[in-house]
Order: sequence, then C-alpha cells, then structure tokens
Amino acid sequence: MGFGRNFGVRVIFAAIFFVLPLLVNAQSKYALVIGNGAYSSITKLNNPVNDATDMEAALKGLGFQVELVRNGSRVQMEQAVGRLKNRLSGSKNAYGFFFYAGHGVQSQGENFLIPVDADISSEAYLRDRAVNVQAVLSELNTAGNELNVIVLDACRNNPFSWSRSGTRGLTMVGRQPPGSIIVYATSAEATAADGTGRNGLFTTHLLNNLKTPDMEVSEVFRRTGSDVRRASNSGQIPAIYSQFFETAYLGNRPVAVTPQPAPAPVVQPKPAVPPAPAPTPTVQPVAPPPERPVPEGFVRIEGGTFTMGSPSSEAARFSDEGPQHTVSISAFYMGKYEVTQKEWAAVMGNNPSNFKGDNLPVERVSWYEAVAYCNARSQKEGLNPAYTINGETVTWNRNANGYRLPTEAEWEYACRAATTTPFNTGNNITTTQANYNGNYPYNNNAKGENRRKTTAVGSFAPNRWGLYDMHGNVWEWCWDWYDGYSTAAQTDPMGASSGSYRVLRGGSWSIFAEYLRSACRYNRAPSYRDDYFGFRVARP
Repeated sequence: MGFGRNFGVRVIFAAIFFVLPLLVNAQSKYALVIGNGAYSSITKLNNPVNDATDMEAALKGLGFQVELVRNGSRVQMEQAVGRLKNRLSGSKNAYGFFFYAGHGVQSQGENFLIPVDADISSEAYLRDRAVNVQAVLSELNTAGNELNVIVLDACRNNPFSWSRSGTRGLTMVGRQPPGSIIVYATSAEATAADGTGRNGLFTTHLLNNLKTPDMEVSEVFRRTGSDVRRASNSGQIPAIYSQFFETAYLGNRPVAVTPQPAPAPVVQPKPAVPPAPAPTPTVQPVAPPPERPVPEGFVRIEGGTFTMGSPSSEAARFSDEGPQHTVSISAFYMGKYEVTQKEWAAVMGNNPSNFKGDNLPVERVSWYEAVAYCNARSQKEGLNPAYTINGETVTWNRNANGYRLPTEAEWEYACRAATTTPFNTGNNITTTQANYNGNYPYNNNAKGENRRKTTAVGSFAPNRWGLYDMHGNVWEWCWDWYDGYSTAAQTDPMGASSGSYRVLRGGSWSIFAEYLRSACRYNRAPSYRDDYFGFRVARP
C-alpha cells in the first residue's frame, strides 16, 4: 500500500529561471522531495527514486528551492521535514511543496510513510519506526505560510506480512490543516501500481501538467486526475482534499518592469527574410541539391547536422530535454506559418477555433485531426497522402509527396535556424518578438475584461530561415510519440514506434517564456484539444 507520491505545497512555476526583461519573481518557494525504493526488509520499488529525481528537476524549473532525499531513513526524512518547515517560516506568503514516492501504509485511521531501513515486525512498532503523515502535516502547519500542497504517490499494497486482510492503500485524510491541498495518487482504500516505465502512472501525468503554467493550482490536479483516470480506464482515480480557498497559480504572474507597447497586428503575412550567410559551427550544412521551385507558403530547409536538446547548464531546462545528441536532417519544406483558420476551413469545412479570425492560427485541433487535415489537403491538391489512417492507427509513408507534420527533430532544427542559444532570438525573448505569457494583445471583451489570445500569423519577425511564430502563439503538434532521448547519433529520426502521447513544440500565447525555448518539449494524448494547440505542415 502506499501514498500518492507528490506532497506539494502549492507549486508555483517560477517566472523564468533566467532574467527576462518583463518578469520578476517575488514568491518564496521551497520543496522537499523524497523517493524511497531500495527497501531492505520489504518489497523494493523501481520508480520512486526516478519519480523524485524528475520531480526535483521539474520543481527547480519552476523556481523552487528543492531538497532531494533518496532512499531516506526515518531520521533523515523527519529532519528534512523540519528544515522545510523552518524555510517556510521565513515568509508568510511562501509556498511549500512536499513530494513523497514509496511505500506507505494505514493503521488505526492514520497514514505512515515507510523509510527504506524500517524493520517493522508487527503493527505495534509502526508508529515508532515510520513517519506519520499527520505529524508531517502538523509540522508544516506551524510554519504559518500561505499554502502547502502535499502529494503522496504511495498507494500500493501493504508490503508487511502482518497487514490485516482488506487493508489497502491509504485511509482518508484525518485532520487537514487550513491552507493545504493533499493529493493521493489514487482514491482512499485503493491501490496504485508502481508502474512499468520510468515513472509511476500518477507522477507521469503530474509531471506533464506541471509544464503548463498560467494554470490555477486546483486545475493542475484536476487535469492530472482526469489524465490518470483516462489512462487507467478508471482503474485508478486520484483523490484531492483541499482546505485552500484562495486562487493560486503554478506560474508566477508576470510583473511589467519596462512597459512595452503591443506591436500592431499584421493581417497579411510578411515575406520571409533570406537565410543568414553562415550558420554557427554546430550546424554543418550539406551541399544543396539542384534548385527546385519552393511551394507557395513554404521555406526550403537545407539539410544539416545539429545538436538536439539543451545543455544541462541552460536556465529553466527540463530533464526530458537531454541528453544532448547529434542529429542529421535531410532537406525538406516547412510551412512559413502555422496553419490558419482560413486554410483549415477551406479543406475541412469547419472552424473549431476558440479565437476566430481568418489569419489566426487554427486551434482546438487534436493530433488526429491535424494528420487528417494533411491527408485531405494532399488529396485536394493532387498529392499522395502521407498517412494511412485506420481508426486511431496512423502509419506514415515517407515516400509520399503530400503534406505531413514535421518530426520533432525537424521542428527543433528548423526553429533553431543554426542557433545554439535558448531561443532563436538569443538568450532572451520579449513580447515584441513573440506572442506568449498572455501579454499580447490585450483585448477587452463584452464585460470589459482583458482577454489574452492568439495573434495573426506573421505578426512578428521570422527566424533566420524565414519561419514565423516558431516561438509562441500556439503549441505545434509533431509526428513523434513522446519518449526519452538516447545519446546515439541519429539521421532523420521519427521518434518512438509507439506511446501514449504525441509531442508538441514551441510554447503558446498563454505560457511563460521558458516554455518557448527551442529545446522545450511538451506532450499530450493525440485526442486532446485546447485553444493553445495548433500545428504547421511540412513536405518532403
């Protein structure tokens, strides 16, 4: 049996870990992350240390000061809780985050976290040799800070031989302190599997949702719960207990330091600028083939070799952006712009978008709908469709000359445009260069409220290779299944052969600048739709 792994104090996405001109970070944020798997006297667990390691990276990426405890003893765990309390005591508006992954059991209406060295021969010794969750809650409550989120991903079968028949998972929350949100990986009295991949099911989805800032904290856990329920076919349903009644966001709200006027919207796309005469040394262009006419609305991307992913030293980096590896890309055509609503409607006969406008990017389209559009547009223009679609099974014919989604490697190569900096604009980016963070434009709705939205494609200057909106506006679907990177050099990689999520790149109008970085990755189920998801097309 076990607890839900993530003990979180309102997670706040740090407003950009490197200095960006429009943002300041004023919120104090502290986290304690514990992963116990190498148990000496009970069943070992494969994923908790991975979960804790990845959670540490995610929280650091959000601006938390994080203490990581791997395979902790009772003394180590209790002392670390005390240090977290002391840090939180220094600021009344501080957010704390406590994350636990490992074994946990219930006894006499209380929940206990199990240290890796615990020798608990009978239930009578549990209170003295394990960490009482209620004691953790009480300790953090004495800090007097604004919000504590406690996430417990430990709802597994009771590993002790003395466990009573029918005792499963964790019991209901007992005395919940005010200003706290407690999350279990699954419902009380139920169990959650350790998982077969790198992370457990719950932590996998929590990590995914933590990458979406500008989202109220309750929405983060609501979406995580929905994702887990859907992925498990309702076999695992997380539980959320809240005594926090204010509004809190996982990302710091930006504060303008220097007013920046919104650029005037451009209805007609701007012409592409020619490529820079000399790429940086990390990109080694190959000799181009004989000149061919470039299709209207496309840019020819010459083949070359680049370093994919971000270096460990890059500010705001997420762990799935590495390891860096060498990738060679063959020449291909890339759409100058994200697919517009006018283009979508001309092919599909409808417009699913939330923000309406012919030259705005189409959004609220799933990955499945994006590949269907590629095929329909190919057929309409007399090209060979790139995809064979059989229900939810999609195969790609790389020899077809029709429209398709770019691979993740093609997308990053094209976005970087021979740069190695976090953005193709350099080390920083501003709202005069891309639509992100809800800063552009501000439009009053019927109630007089400020509304954030997409902007017309081509409203900002292109990158060095003539591609517009590679940073911001809408996240862009790629072909690949989401998976980890390897260190091996690759040529024209297509990603994993199967998976649960498809990759998106580029960030969106609603998200902080660090998510616009050239190496930043996002993923969602291919059936998912939202008004910050769109795409652009490629051709061979």
